[in-house]
Amino acid sequence: MKQEIGSTPQHGLRCQPMNIAFTDSWLNSMQGLRLVIPTGCTVAGTAGGDGPEISRSILISAPFVAIIPVGAQLAAVADNNPAGWVIALKPGVLGQVSQLAFDVVPRWSRFWNPFLREAAGTLTTLHHADLIDAACADAFADVVSVHVALRYGHCAGAAVPDMPLTRQMLTRIEAFVHEHIAETILVGQLAVLVHMSASNFARAFKTATGTPPHLYVTLERVKFARTMLCQQTPPLVDVGARAGFRTQQHFTEVFHRYTGVTPRAYRLAHRTVGS
Repeated sequence: MKQEIGSTPQHGLRCQPMNIAFTDSWLNSMQGLRLVIPTGCTVAGTAGGDGPEISRSILISAPFVAIIPVGAQLAAVADNNPAGWVIALKPGVLGQVSQLAFDVVPRWSRFWNPFLREAAGTLTTLHHADLIDAACADAFADVVSVHVALRYGHCAGAAVPDMPLTRQMLTRIEAFVHEHIAETILVGQLAVLVHMSASNFARAFKTATGTPPHLYVTLERVKFARTMLCQQTPPLVDVGARAGFRTQQHFTEVFHRYTGVTPRAYRLAHRTVGS
């Protein structure tokens, strides 16, 4: 007999559809962190405190995700049927390594992560087809926990030999770019984040990543646009604007340069594959 998600206190509750997670008292009582992944048009709001005098609140909507403390309050904004997933992250999934890694995973962070968006899409497809049970849900939660530990926490403060930028610095830069993807982003702004001059930062960033910072920002804009074209149906001009391109023509030219197709063709191809 198939074991449904959330059927026992031991299994399946770490990976919950958003409408269930909002009212699941057991998930809310867990210690650690939660990953919030809204899908469709759902906007999730979360609020809580980091101390007796420090309060935090953020709004999350696709294609962004967020990491919040488990104790934070979470609710949909003007949505009676919220869509998405809330995943309780398990620090011990990689043993002592991930225990230490999770200590530096940024709380109250909102960012864009294509892997996590794909995971949410797969979860939704399995859920709608009634093909996901408690064991499968726990497996997804474990994989996501490993990804978060390695991507945002593992050895984040360590510098790679001959590279003056630590992984923590690179994560800080990535988070800033994703948070401000719709805006003009200057190399000097990124350099300030790691307390370097623009010229020294540009050299250090290329050494660490193999890509100049201005090209990195452009490629992130293209990736962001691809995610929107795959997951949502806003007008193309809105996709370009939200990805930070100055005009629709500029969006089309840059997107075609790095993908080989226009945004319209990319969307139509994705719809054809999805159907």
